[in-house]
Amino acid sequence: MLRNVPMVLEGYKLRVVEDPVVKTYTKDGKTEVATNDEGEPMYVVSVYMKPKPREDGRPAGKGTEMKVTLETQPPAEVVDGELVELHMPRFSQFSMDNGGTGLTIKARGIKIAG
Repeated sequence: MLRNVPMVLEGYKLRVVEDPVVKTYTKDGKTEVATNDEGEPMYVVSVYMKPKPREDGRPAGKGTEMKVTLETQPPAEVVDGELVELHMPRFSQFSMDNGGTGLTIKARGIKIAG
């Protein structure tokens, strides 16, 4: 499986569609907070990724909504509706119980675009 593959998103615009929240998981029936390598909480933010308009006027193409795991606390101004940029985005593949595969996106951080 591919792990921590760097992503180049310069041809895309990203808009927050759900405010960031602390990332949690369930272990042995208890809810735990996911932490980074320094022991700090990680966060999850939903963004809509869409190609930027083309210079020749052709349609830019469809977008998609993705959940991104943030390894650091996002700034307070990163809220629903804001255009943002990801710092050090990368993706990883994972196997699912049904034999399929999935994709996760992780970033070191996030900031307002511009």
